[in-house]
Amino acid sequence: MSFINHNLSFITVKLKSTATLSGLPPLMKDLAIMWLSKQQQQQQQQQLRNQQQQQYQQDSTGFAYRCDACGKGYQHKATLLRHTRHECGKEPKFKCPYCVHRTKQKGNLYQHIRTNHPGHNVYSSPN
Repeated sequence: MSFINHNLSFITVKLKSTATLSGLPPLMKDLAIMWLSKQQQQQQQQQLRNQQQQQYQQDSTGFAYRCDACGKGYQHKATLLRHTRHECGKEPKFKCPYCVHRTKQKGNLYQHIRTNHPGHNVYSSPN
């Protein structure tokens, strides 16, 4: 392993000083290209993580995305988009078949039924 690390260090120095791979044997060229590619990929991933962290920290409440209409905060852009398309300013469209409770999302209705109406069928209305 130290042999590889030593060779990669040599390749890095060689690349930085000559900016070419022409003086390296074919196997070392391949190793150098793979190593440099991996280094660039890791740098890009780190930059992306830093950008996401900065965006997340912009909102002091911990929400990276806010609805312009109502001010609700979300950690993910997709959740904000769902909110603006299906929830914000709209009446709840899912009604509990066992009581007067209404929700804007079907999953929340199913959870309500499981929690508040045990023993009742979650997926169908009462007969």
